[in-house]
Amino acid sequence: MAVTGLGRGHGLRPHLVRASLGPGTRPGQQTDDESIAAISQRSAPPVAAARPFALDIALEAAQAALASCQAAGAAAVVEVMDTAFNPKVVLAADGSRANLVEFARRKAYTVIKTGMSSAEFGASVGPQGRGAPPINGDPNLITFGGALPIKVGEEIVAALSVSGPTGPAADEACARAGLEKVKARLK
Repeated sequence: MAVTGLGRGHGLRPHLVRASLGPGTRPGQQTDDESIAAISQRSAPPVAAARPFALDIALEAAQAALASCQAAGAAAVVEVMDTAFNPKVVLAADGSRANLVEFARRKAYTVIKTGMSSAEFGASVGPQGRGAPPINGDPNLITFGGALPIKVGEEIVAALSVSGPTGPAADEACARAGLEKVKARLK
């Protein structure tokens, strides 16, 4: 008998939990695989619930950011991520490169994790060369500009991230256009 399920790991990537009853294992006896699975599930830090943030506002901000990039001729990817690190909206322009999805995700993650724009975080840690070890041991953090916090008052409720072919300054300008579009609704 095998039990396979998707569990939460320490990063954003889920891990596979598998337990099996092999030959010589009596029913009710815990196998090594089951022991490892139980420890893994207990040691995973709890994921906080996302702060409320309306999908229609997230979508409107993302669409405005993408339209701003398209007007500048940039085939970008836009993501809105909630405070529990879940993608709320992901939009990819026609002709955008596949790797931009991952950059947009990591930029948004950086905002939620650090509480500052991805450009501010990049400035705080300095330049990171190709092949540098993960920042603070977290391979999801990134130093490229282009992601901004979405706030209600002073509280971050989500992150708006843009990743395009024209660079971090252009990405951040598109993200600002998205925030500008919805700022009156952020109450």
